[in-house]
Amino acid sequence: MSRPQLTLPGWVAVIAAAILVVLLAFAFLISPDRGLRVEAKVQPTGAALVQDSAVPPSDLRFDIDQIRTHLLDRTADDAATIDAQATEALLYCDECISHGTPLEVDGTTFQVALLTAPGTDTVFSAAVIGEQAGEPVVQLIVSGQDLTLTPGRGGTLVAQESRYTSTDEPCCPSGWSVQVYRFHDGRFEAGQRISSAGNA
Repeated sequence: MSRPQLTLPGWVAVIAAAILVVLLAFAFLISPDRGLRVEAKVQPTGAALVQDSAVPPSDLRFDIDQIRTHLLDRTADDAATIDAQATEALLYCDECISHGTPLEVDGTTFQVALLTAPGTDTVFSAAVIGEQAGEPVVQLIVSGQDLTLTPGRGGTLVAQESRYTSTDEPCCPSGWSVQVYRFHDGRFEAGQRISSAGNA
């Protein structure tokens, strides 16, 4: 019994398929990193507002009172300063500041302090705190409506906020905005902002 032989058109089809597979694999391997991909708005939850359960409070370098004092002691000349709303919350509302999920970059842990509007769990500002000579150092301050900060890949920090139009109810924003911050040369640098519909 003899095996069927491929004809010239059959060999051409096999070779063409093999070349196509190799080209697709090569294109996949050399394609650039597509960066941040945003698929849908993630609704902020209470989980985004509390300290990461994997980091016990005893492992955090600075307590809330130390961070509050450091933020209030900053001057207008400092690179990252807090606004009037944050100052008021820090001065008159003890429960308006809490620890967020810490961020680790190249073995260095940065604490995150979240500021909420009095009587709510809505985050409107956040500070990323580093350490220098045993003292807290503000590395970054981010503000926004319904703000969430999430540690990302490769030592990045992802800030997402809700965006409202004049017709949106407080419960239901019609848009969102995402900005990625990357720690580079001793400071956080803002990347491109990606937004959906809605007004900030």
